[in-house]
Amino acid sequence: MTVHLSGALPVGDTNGLGSISGKLCDDPESVHVAVVLLDCSKITTNTDNGDIVPTCRIRAIEPVGTTEDAEEMRRLLRRAYERRTGKVELPLDMEKELENLYPAPVDDDDADPS
Repeated sequence: MTVHLSGALPVGDTNGLGSISGKLCDDPESVHVAVVLLDCSKITTNTDNGDIVPTCRIRAIEPVGTTEDAEEMRRLLRRAYERRTGKVELPLDMEKELENLYPAPVDDDDADPS
């Protein structure tokens, strides 16, 4: 099924993208994690073939940053994708345990300068 996305972003405090505008400009190829709330702003019916296409509207968007929360959100996104596409997924607790077997990558910003 086709779904369109409105190009408009929410106005005011529900649009948190401004908080990462510098990061977006400094590193435009980097992927950022955000939580998005959306709804359907309109439904279009093609009278030629009967296709019904909803258009989603972003009601709120909030960047998560590079915290532990961002990693958890990536994990949840991956699991939702796996559920939707029918791929096998590990239980969340087991997935966390497997990830903890490997050391976390060192962030240059957190490195000791001495």
